[in-house]
Amino acid sequence: EFWKAAEVEIATLEKMKAWKVVDIPEGKKVLPSLWAFKKKRLPSGEVRKYKARFTARGDRQTPDVDFTETWAPVVQWTTVRMMLILATQLDLKSYSADVSCAFLHSDIDSEVYVEMPRGFKQPGKCLRLLKSLYGLRQAPRLFWKYLTKSMEECGLKQSSLDPCLFIGEKVVAVCYVDDILFFAKDEADIEKLMVELRNTGLLLEKESSAAGFLGVDIKPLKVDSDGNA
Repeated sequence: EFWKAAEVEIATLEKMKAWKVVDIPEGKKVLPSLWAFKKKRLPSGEVRKYKARFTARGDRQTPDVDFTETWAPVVQWTTVRMMLILATQLDLKSYSADVSCAFLHSDIDSEVYVEMPRGFKQPGKCLRLLKSLYGLRQAPRLFWKYLTKSMEECGLKQSSLDPCLFIGEKVVAVCYVDDILFFAKDEADIEKLMVELRNTGLLLEKESSAAGFLGVDIKPLKVDSDGNA
C-alpha cells in the first residue's frame, strides 16, 4: 500500500511541475531526500488512507543561502474550541478539508537541488525544485502566504486576533497548516466557497465534519427539549 502511495505521490508532484530533472551540478549543494510514510486514521482508529510523502532534508539547508524567512502560524486551540462551541450552540454546519500537496502550491524562492527519490532515481541526475517541497525550511511560510491570498480572493478576511481564523459574510474558516475547518448556517455556502477556493488553484479535498478534525471525535452529551445541544 505504501508503494502504491509513493507512485501516486511522484505522479502528483510531476503533474504539478514541482521540479526539473537535471544533471547533478558541480559546486552546488544537493540536499538529501527522504520518504515519510504514514497511516491516516479515522477517530475510530480505522485506517482511512496510506500516505507517502516525498521530502527534502531541510536540516541540511544553509541560512541566507538556501532560505531566508521561515515563520508561519498555526491556529490557537482556543480558537478551535470557540468555533466548536459556537457550532454546537448555533447549530452550524461544518466540514473539514485537506489541501492536497499543500506546500507544492507555492513557487520556490531560491535555487535548490534535491536528490531524486529512492525507488525512482536516475544515474547522474537530481531535481532542481520549481515548487516548495515538503521538508524545506521555508515551505510552511510560502504555503501560508499562498493560502492567505486565496482566502482573501474569495472574500474572507484574516482575524487580527488569530491569523489562522478567516471570516466571511456566510462562512468562517479555521486553518491548521493544510487542514481547514469550515463553519456556516447552510452547507451550500460551504460548498460554494470550496469551489471558489479550488478555482484559485487550491487543491482542496473535502473530508468530513469538524468532528473528525485532526483525529478528534466530538459528540454532544446532552440535548434539551428543543433539540439544542
